[in-house]
Amino acid sequence: MNLKTDVSQLTQAQREMVAYFNDGTVSGAFSRKLAAAVAAVKADAIRGGIYMTIEEYAALKSAYAREQGEEAGKEAERIKTITGLAALDMSRTQIIEFLKTNMELSEEQAQAAYDNAMAAHA
Repeated sequence: MNLKTDVSQLTQAQREMVAYFNDGTVSGAFSRKLAAAVAAVKADAIRGGIYMTIEEYAALKSAYAREQGEEAGKEAERIKTITGLAALDMSRTQIIEFLKTNMELSEEQAQAAYDNAMAAHA
């Protein structure tokens, strides 16, 4: 997605994401969660240096998954998100916490999603 795009044709989550990336504006539920996730990564001494990569990846995948009406689409995007975060050396605990916070999963759902994604990726 071009971050300098005309936002009139975008979904609410996409508009929030574009505004957040362009100027840091937090205007709704999605951008609040995005800002919280970014703050957590920035605060991590090890991963703080790569926060923009994680931020962009997580926001794009989360926004896309939220907009999909089908559970299969959500599951596929969830797997891509989890394996992408794992590739960035996030721990199981950090990824599960990210899923709970940003994808509104329970602890059990987040653990199952992590286990399924890692099994599918193996």
